[in-house]
Amino acid sequence: MNYIFEPVNKTQLRKFLKRSEIDNIIVGIKELTHGQKLKLTIDEINDFLIDSDKISLDVTRLFHETELDLLENTLKQINLSKIKYIFYSDFAVLETLQKLMLDDKSVYDAYTYLTNSVDINILSKINKYVVVSNQISIDEIKKLLTNVNQNVMIHGFGRSIIFYSKRELLSNYFEYRKQSYNARKTNYYLKEEFREEFYPIYEDEHGTYVYEKGYYYLFEELPTLNNVDYVIIHSALLDSKKYEEIVNCYLNNDLAKFKTLDLDVSKGIMKNKSVLLKNEEINNE
Repeated sequence: MNYIFEPVNKTQLRKFLKRSEIDNIIVGIKELTHGQKLKLTIDEINDFLIDSDKISLDVTRLFHETELDLLENTLKQINLSKIKYIFYSDFAVLETLQKLMLDDKSVYDAYTYLTNSVDINILSKINKYVVVSNQISIDEIKKLLTNVNQNVMIHGFGRSIIFYSKRELLSNYFEYRKQSYNARKTNYYLKEEFREEFYPIYEDEHGTYVYEKGYYYLFEELPTLNNVDYVIIHSALLDSKKYEEIVNCYLNNDLAKFKTLDLDVSKGIMKNKSVLLKNEEINNE
């Protein structure tokens, strides 16, 4: 079982590329990637690829049909022969990869959708890997993994996105309230009327994202999971120092150190059964 890491900035990327124990790193492409990820220009990606074959690309946003030429033309400018994997959620990306004869690098990551082995086994036939959703409990994940026909990837650490809109909701809100705040900062939170929790909210050029209050994580459970090749350790809403500490904990299998990192960790939905499967019933008594 190997890890995939998401460096917070270019300095950390350079550092990770030099570490022999790290063999897979996800970065974004400025023209094609959304959310809280390190986004590089085409030239920057190609420069890093000169001396490395550890880099994977995140292209997991949804594309309008008017953007498909941009998608293909941008990918064509990258030295994709040295790219490890390409993560996507929009099947237009897969079609483009097939057109470019690069579907052997495709990783389908629909984030919330892949919650059963039937879908995973179908999608595994046309992808190098699929990523299992983290929106089901650990018991459900274990059961799912016993029924897959091909090894998969899973999410091991990060903040779950619980809401996404293509609209620039923070910008619209500040404009409506006539407030001159910068909507692209990362220190905004939502608070619901009848709950005490604060939920991080973030906006970029592709829309608005609301994250869970705490970080989900798998750690001591990882050795018990079957048919998993890679565990993704996300970095959204973390600074580089804190993220590097988390990376080192996973690489060194140091759970004791991990628990001292002052993280708001909560397995949340990972503890509880969340999906009603075929032939199961709800007991309302």
